[in-house]
Amino acid sequence: MKKILLSFILIFLCSIGMDAMEIQNKDLVYDDNIKTVLLYPPSDQLLPPVIRLNSTDKLRLSFDDMSPESYQFKYTFVHCTENWETSDLDQMDYLNGFFEDDITQYEFSLNAIPPYIHYSLIFPNRNMQIKLSGNYILKVYIDTPEDGNVIFTRRFFVVEQLVKVEASIPYYPKNLEFVRKKQQLDIKLFTPDLFSAEPMQRINVSIQQNGRWDNLKSGLKPTGIMMNQLNFDYRNGIVFEGGNQFRNFDMKSYYYQSMYIKEIINDPNGYIVILHTDQNRSTKPYSVIEDIQGDKLIKARKGQDTRIEGEYAEVEFWLRQPRIKDAKVYILGALNDWQLDQEGLMRWDSRYNMYRGTLFIKQGYYDYLYAVVPNGETRGSVSFIEGDHWETNNQYTVYVYYRTRVPEYDRLVGYSTFNSLDVSTY
Repeated sequence: MKKILLSFILIFLCSIGMDAMEIQNKDLVYDDNIKTVLLYPPSDQLLPPVIRLNSTDKLRLSFDDMSPESYQFKYTFVHCTENWETSDLDQMDYLNGFFEDDITQYEFSLNAIPPYIHYSLIFPNRNMQIKLSGNYILKVYIDTPEDGNVIFTRRFFVVEQLVKVEASIPYYPKNLEFVRKKQQLDIKLFTPDLFSAEPMQRINVSIQQNGRWDNLKSGLKPTGIMMNQLNFDYRNGIVFEGGNQFRNFDMKSYYYQSMYIKEIINDPNGYIVILHTDQNRSTKPYSVIEDIQGDKLIKARKGQDTRIEGEYAEVEFWLRQPRIKDAKVYILGALNDWQLDQEGLMRWDSRYNMYRGTLFIKQGYYDYLYAVVPNGETRGSVSFIEGDHWETNNQYTVYVYYRTRVPEYDRLVGYSTFNSLDVSTY
């Protein structure tokens, strides 16, 4: 009787924990069985999840479920403010058609170890259309969208391109201590007369480096206005670490070891890929390495259908680096959704006096860096391990938001992406 009572209590406590799990408006997975969540325009996996309002643009969602049986997954959209809080709008304000729908496309993997089910979805579609621009969360869940049922969330953007963005990165920043290290962004906005009312109060700008969210510059206000031109002339500038070109490894095939892969083990329970030991690059001179700005390309060898024939592997990362006091080291990149969390945490291995981390990922090509996060902070720094170079080719994305009064929400009225090498000035 006591055993039965104890079991009931444990089940009850676990259910409370699931129900109490807070769902955040971030790119997060809440179910360990869900892997390789991708959201991109169907034409190119490496493009960001952005669609134009009132256009024929589409986004493709795909993910793998390691569960032994198929589920009836549902999805919905949530409109957010410019700082990713859920907006006060009702769904009827920003959606046409249904407010939720089923994900009906799925296929079982072929000869993969472990096996999985591959799900996919194209939207907007005839069942659900989007009426307003702004930041959005795609929420995928089982049964109902309550927190305990959500399996993952993904950010995407709907833009009405009304604002022109110009950007430059000067060699000599305002703070000369940053010369040859940091990248200072000078931006200008050219707006239509539509935004002439209270631009200082209603316009906000966010700037993203590569795919990172931890070092996002948000809530930027214009510092000056000249006709329809808005300037952002901050005293110390809008500054990011230059960092370094991304490290990478290619595991599109398990039949050969590409550069940076030390060993591939074909274990009965699945593949194990061991990378060559990485070194601290902070004191080394800058060198040009081709990268895809931290992104990932899910792709198996020629002749394979990556969606259902792509194999998963446990990838081991090793970093030769003295133990860093009062800070944690993380793997950073699209390979773990740019999250500084337990999945990408590098743990100190006292046997080898090195950091070690593992990720369970699908066949493909991957970029990554190592970020250091001091205890108690949420922003990572790559310069400690990777170095800091003005020459680094980083990708920057500028988001321009305009706050309307009726209804009150943040419109995304400008969106621009550029590479630092293309806008650098001497």
